[in-house]
Amino acid sequence: MLGSPSRRRGRSAHAIALPALLACAAALLAVGVASLGPQPSVATTDPSDSLYVPTDRAVKMRLLKRLQRSPQLLILGGSRATRFEPAYFEQLTGLRGFNLAFQNGRPEDAWAYVNFMHKRFPGTKLRVVWFLHVEAFRKQGLSPGLLQDESLSRWFPAALIESERKKLPQSPAEVPTARDLALTRFAPDGVVLRNRYDIAEERGRPLSRSIDWSIETALERYATSEASLYPRSQRYFEQTLRLLSEMGTTQAVVLMPLHPRLLKAVRAAGWQKRHDEVVTYLAGLQGRYGFGLLDYSHLVSFKGDPQNFYDGFHVKRANARKLTRSVVAKLPSAFAETTETQP
Repeated sequence: MLGSPSRRRGRSAHAIALPALLACAAALLAVGVASLGPQPSVATTDPSDSLYVPTDRAVKMRLLKRLQRSPQLLILGGSRATRFEPAYFEQLTGLRGFNLAFQNGRPEDAWAYVNFMHKRFPGTKLRVVWFLHVEAFRKQGLSPGLLQDESLSRWFPAALIESERKKLPQSPAEVPTARDLALTRFAPDGVVLRNRYDIAEERGRPLSRSIDWSIETALERYATSEASLYPRSQRYFEQTLRLLSEMGTTQAVVLMPLHPRLLKAVRAAGWQKRHDEVVTYLAGLQGRYGFGLLDYSHLVSFKGDPQNFYDGFHVKRANARKLTRSVVAKLPSAFAETTETQP
């Protein structure tokens, strides 16, 4: 079951190529999904709106809406989880999957998308693999992608949405360029096939330099912020676990690895404190929600390869596959087949 895959998806046939994505990004670079008139509680999904903020949430929502059948497995997390392949999970488990990991993916994102999927495909048991890291619960605002799409914003209190929309651009000049998004290729199942990390590597940027950048970034963050769990993110994390449990799902929660050189540099500078806080929090929820928990913060825990990183944080496909095999082997109940009804 866990041997070498006998089939792989061809990237060219199944990818959303850059020209296609740039059509998105005209709908994304003009990307207009929010109306910031005098009624900030009113959103629009008009892609011609000059105040629309481009995000990968909109791209993945577009891919989800194209699906004829519900996924049976959702991959949740931040940018570090965007390379986990639903097709590879399917080879190992038989479950159709979709990658719902985002740049700066938050528990709030998971709450909105799981509700959307449950409403659209109410008869499907949505199994979940949730890839987290020690910054997953730090304080942060809602993504514009949640605020600009009423099928997502509807799952939050109106007062919260109205407050968060005030942070959106007030003029076209303030709208981000979405350059990184325009460089990203997605497969129909949501996995990222190529992005700026691949391009930097192809242009000769060595891994050592990328890790240096990761160390500098992490040390600056730890020096300027306290280790703490943001109560709102905790609340939506737990609400999502509760909803999934009510659906009969056994979830897998996995802490993502760091490159060993990055881990060595930041461990005593704030990482360890954050790690211990998150592990203690997650362990305290296990009895209530019954999810499986794997701490793969250390690369050796799943025999990962230190060369198969883009930088200190982001794993390449080879490490993602090793980690996938280990998760499936150690938490088989999260992938157990059950009888489901399709609407």
